[in-house]
Amino acid sequence: MQKVIVIGQGFTGRLSIVRSVAQIGCDITLIVLTHRNKTDGGLIEDKPIDAYSKYVNRTLYCETYNMEMLIDLLLTQCVDLDQKTFIFPDNDFSAAAIDQSLDVLKDHFYCPNINWKQGAVVEWMNKERQKQLAQEVGMNVPNSSVIEIKDGKYIIPNTITYPCFAKPLVSLVGAKLGLKKCNNRNELEKHLTQLPTLNERYRNIKLLVEDFKKIDREFALLGFSDGQEVVIPGIIEIMQLAHGTHFGVAVQGKVYHAADNDLLEKFSKLIKKIGFVGIFDIDFYESEGLIYFAEINMRFGGSGYAYTKTGVNLPVMMIKSFLGENIDGLNKKIVQSATFFNERMAFDDWYNGYMSTKDFLRLKKTSQINFINDENDTQPQKVFMRDFRKKFLRKTAKHFFGR
Repeated sequence: MQKVIVIGQGFTGRLSIVRSVAQIGCDITLIVLTHRNKTDGGLIEDKPIDAYSKYVNRTLYCETYNMEMLIDLLLTQCVDLDQKTFIFPDNDFSAAAIDQSLDVLKDHFYCPNINWKQGAVVEWMNKERQKQLAQEVGMNVPNSSVIEIKDGKYIIPNTITYPCFAKPLVSLVGAKLGLKKCNNRNELEKHLTQLPTLNERYRNIKLLVEDFKKIDREFALLGFSDGQEVVIPGIIEIMQLAHGTHFGVAVQGKVYHAADNDLLEKFSKLIKKIGFVGIFDIDFYESEGLIYFAEINMRFGGSGYAYTKTGVNLPVMMIKSFLGENIDGLNKKIVQSATFFNERMAFDDWYNGYMSTKDFLRLKKTSQINFINDENDTQPQKVFMRDFRKKFLRKTAKHFFGR
């Protein structure tokens, strides 16, 4: 049985990959990225919802952002001398950790890569470099500048126009904390000054500051590349985004067949020029009638399970391709459009006051695909509903009694 390791911080993303690879009967290990307990310094090892899946055989825990610990865990507890094991990273940190340790991992593991060259994927996580290549293949990108914060200090170039949008140049740590629309220079200065006080990792970091574009429609697409052929099954249109700590993640979206072959050809050319092998996730948007490139994530994206549920299984495609098997027999195009619902994002938005109960129920009713509820793998939904009820009672009590 083929062994697979799924690494990530959010349980819905990990569960999506677990259920995808389970369709070919894999032996699945979860590596849950977690934090340390402030009282005794030990790892928090609360069993996450995806670990209740009947498809998960083992769950390991690793400290978030601790690259050395993650690689040691892989080499000491996950190596199989009889076969290479597949690694599916579910966030930028795990993707970067694997890429930067490729030389010691590649004899034992299959994973996303660029010519099996250590550090090559991380080099392409640079958003400015991505934008330059996007321009080369004929895509629109907003004008931008790079600001470096060094020991908490920075210089703002005069080339920046306002309003602008700031984001980390490389999204490895605390990326959402660095996102900010700034209407003028004073707001940008305030943002740059505050960042190092909010997170130590922002004392030395580079930010990409772009012209702010009003987003009329937001899209994403996932695909698989074997280095020669690029498969892009369809497009996801984001219908509602989450707020708070989940800012930018889709609560609801629609996945459908892509009719714009010229646009897909540009994305294919982009991936081929990078030389990436594995599953990728590309964000783009429409502003005033033009399509703009946003960024590439060289990993399975948060809404990727919508593809699996519509019959295109990208994780299985990656496994079969890496094993030298023909993937021509697999579905490569989405035929039937469908609307998906990320229950966790919706519930967190509701609990934190960003969404009404009426809107929550409306989104659930108008979606055909759920990310947690699954009739073939019921335990995660049961645990999710148990937590749902606890938080519902807590919120109700707070509403009526003020505590």
